[in-house]
Amino acid sequence: MKKAIFTLIFGVAAIAAYSQEQAVYSQYQVFPILVNPGYTGFQDQHEFVGNARNTWTGFPGQPTNFTVMYSGPVGDKLALGGGIFSESVGDINTLKLQLNYAFRFRIQKAKIGLGLSTEFLNRRADPELLNHPLVDPNDDVLESLTDGEQMFDASVGAHVLYDERLFVSVSLPNTVRARLDEVPVAGPRETGSLFEHYIFQLGYIVNMKSQNYKLIPSLAFRQIRDTPFQVDLNLQGRFLDDKLIAGLTYRPSSEGSVVFLIGSKYKQLQLFYSYDVAFSKFQSYNGGSHELSVACTFARKTEKPTSDASDLYK
Repeated sequence: MKKAIFTLIFGVAAIAAYSQEQAVYSQYQVFPILVNPGYTGFQDQHEFVGNARNTWTGFPGQPTNFTVMYSGPVGDKLALGGGIFSESVGDINTLKLQLNYAFRFRIQKAKIGLGLSTEFLNRRADPELLNHPLVDPNDDVLESLTDGEQMFDASVGAHVLYDERLFVSVSLPNTVRARLDEVPVAGPRETGSLFEHYIFQLGYIVNMKSQNYKLIPSLAFRQIRDTPFQVDLNLQGRFLDDKLIAGLTYRPSSEGSVVFLIGSKYKQLQLFYSYDVAFSKFQSYNGGSHELSVACTFARKTEKPTSDASDLYK
């Protein structure tokens, strides 16, 4: 029984460690910068975001990750950003440093942001794993992880807001991947096309100004390295000048799951909490997934008039 449990934990940790090169967030719909470099500086203001996520709470070796990101404008057209991502899955730890670059412009009613992120990733497993009786110490993959893996990666993205209502977001993670270390790993290396991994979101802003609320339905498709294809059906409501923000996400894939979101905005500060629960049998072995985000925004020194839709993600 102990052997089966250890094998399950180690297998989950290994799969999650490889898939989390591109983190999976539930709050990407309120902070698109977490998944799309094209949103860097899109609000024309400086923004700091801190995110913490605990996946499969209570399950041994569950993924826990922390993200801190900044993005802001540099002039009227350019924007820069950066972030640090840290994750632990069982005995495997990952640290990622990221720099974002974006170009922003308008074409008639469309506000467009095109972005690029360059990423350095370091992943390492606890060397004590090689001494475990259930682990083959000659396993090339595990030996490579205990020595440490260093990767360079890049992602591209675009975010478009049309007529202050319709928004389209496309991100292509892992477009350029290269090993920076020289640790040999036996077996073929995975290769794929440029569009093999993507995150796509389409949504519409229903702004009921007379009743002081907004409804934002959206649809998202996500295909991320080593994870199943995922569809998100989102509905977000913003009430009383964003003093109350609530959202619901339904994911029909993998036997189905839902995400409950609640948040608030007070002046420059924002706070969001979300809870994920699945309908699969695995849910009985964990307490769901919790995610918390805190954000702070600062206006540019030379401020320009902005419309309500530009304030969508504030």
